[in-house]
Amino acid sequence: MDRVVLATNALLDFLSVARPEHVLAIGMMRRLHECHVDVLVVATSLKDVYYILGRSDGEPAARRAVEAVLATMTILPVDDAGCHAALAGTEPDFENGLIRAAAEAAEADFLISRDAAAFAGSRVPRITPTVALAELAHAHP
Repeated sequence: MDRVVLATNALLDFLSVARPEHVLAIGMMRRLHECHVDVLVVATSLKDVYYILGRSDGEPAARRAVEAVLATMTILPVDDAGCHAALAGTEPDFENGLIRAAAEAAEADFLISRDAAAFAGSRVPRITPTVALAELAHAHP
């Protein structure tokens, strides 16, 4: 496992202590870092994170969260080709289509998401944070 894309839900789990999966996400991110896995985030996920955390935790906290992501993760762009690929996909919503298209374009090894309905047609396998952590348990840093 060299490159993974975090879906917005997995990113929010990591960034927000209020989310039920936060502790698991912290453990997963720690292990990804220890194993030198490149963590990728689609640029559109940052706007969602900023909006959601801004409403729940306030604008300064949302800004700090985005700054932390920018400092520690690789940001994937969204372009014309990605938008067309998202529309052509089978995801239940455009946001997930953009994430899938970016993960495929980046040739990521896995797409980490708790959304069982999303990414079924992706060339990049979707795994849950729990599965990612289990896979990383066998990896050597």
